[in-house]
Amino acid sequence: MTLRSITVTKLFGELDHYIPLRVAEGLTLLHGPNGVGKTSILKAVDALFNQQFSKLRSMPIEKLGVEFSEGGLIEVSWQTPKPDRGPQSLSTAKNLVFHYHPHHGRGVRWVYEGISRREIDFPLAAIDDFVPHLSRIGRSEWLDAHTNRSLDLDDVLHTYGQMIPFGRRKGKPTPDWLRRLLSDNPVYLIEAQRLVSTGDPSGRVSRPKAEQMQVATVSLYKRDLAAKIRNTLADYADYSQSLDSTFPNRLLSRSSPSGPRDQEVRDRYTQQAERRKKYVEIGLLDAGDVLLLPENLDDHALGVLGVYLDDIDDKLTRLDDLAGRLELFLDIVNQKLRRVYVEVDRENGLVAKTRKEEAEIALESLSSGEQQEIVIAYGLLFREQAGTLVLVDEPELSLHVSWQLDFIPDLLRIAQLARLNFIAATHSPQIINDRWDLTVALSDGA
Repeated sequence: MTLRSITVTKLFGELDHYIPLRVAEGLTLLHGPNGVGKTSILKAVDALFNQQFSKLRSMPIEKLGVEFSEGGLIEVSWQTPKPDRGPQSLSTAKNLVFHYHPHHGRGVRWVYEGISRREIDFPLAAIDDFVPHLSRIGRSEWLDAHTNRSLDLDDVLHTYGQMIPFGRRKGKPTPDWLRRLLSDNPVYLIEAQRLVSTGDPSGRVSRPKAEQMQVATVSLYKRDLAAKIRNTLADYADYSQSLDSTFPNRLLSRSSPSGPRDQEVRDRYTQQAERRKKYVEIGLLDAGDVLLLPENLDDHALGVLGVYLDDIDDKLTRLDDLAGRLELFLDIVNQKLRRVYVEVDRENGLVAKTRKEEAEIALESLSSGEQQEIVIAYGLLFREQAGTLVLVDEPELSLHVSWQLDFIPDLLRIAQLARLNFIAATHSPQIINDRWDLTVALSDGA
């Protein structure tokens, strides 16, 4: 299912917003004056679909509705807790009441309540011993290495309470119907601060201090790309070896004695040479030797070349997805960078070089705007699964005006290749440029 619209009622106690999504185009732009809640809306949608209910219940909203294109509606209402919970609750946040109204059939309901401190009968320092992928980064805050998100105590106990042998959780776990609806619609929020990451793309996090885990995002991403290249080339090599080992048998077992025509073979060979050249330029393959076809090809040679070209097509197909993403990534990024350029390195993932002397420089030494361009493009093309709704908060930060003009065309190219949908909140008329057809205006109610 894909999201069709978002409805927010009484944001900050007074603002009502209806946001129809531009699903066909893959991009919806939210704009409006400061204070209308653009960032709050993105954070609420992110918290809902990533099941961070503790963060959601603390937001100043009366009701949130998300409608799906295939029919069906999830409504979340904020409900004041009953006074019998006493003064020892962890926060004054309200309970959440979830209603699902399917396109057909009867609806369902579930209430999420927070955790009372008196229900915790164990030391909080023991939590990350029983849940190994959690690392405590604050008094009541943990980093989840599986999602690279921070969780408060409420979220930890609700999500991982079954892994803690002592202590009790308040209420019941998320019902299957709600977990399925939310999990089937992945959402990722790119916040205004995006140049520093906590954690490691491998999912391994060192303990114990948060400041020790603050790493430039470009450093994480270059290692991430190096791993992706290694895995893809290993798959390519294994598949190539399996084809090469069966080549003689497949050649001898051809059912038809007549092979392809001369011009067909030459055209296919030229196309494959161009394809391979592109992969060499990107940095995936070495140049290798060039095969020059003779002027005259007899039927036997045409038959052999036909099978050979089929194998090359199959082999290169193993590289197509990564190559397409790399080509678009390098095109988007290197059009923006003036004195440096970025290229792919199979050992190190990404390297930056000066255009004048081609001297290698550290990615971390690039300007904030240059790093941000790399971080956004790479994250969208390589880190998000197809079908993800990506929420982008204030993309104009650290971007030169000329780069802002390219933002929407670049995002639409990424949406098509990576099969993503976007909602971006912006103040910048340069970001919108001439694409007011993609916008939804949020009023301040004045």
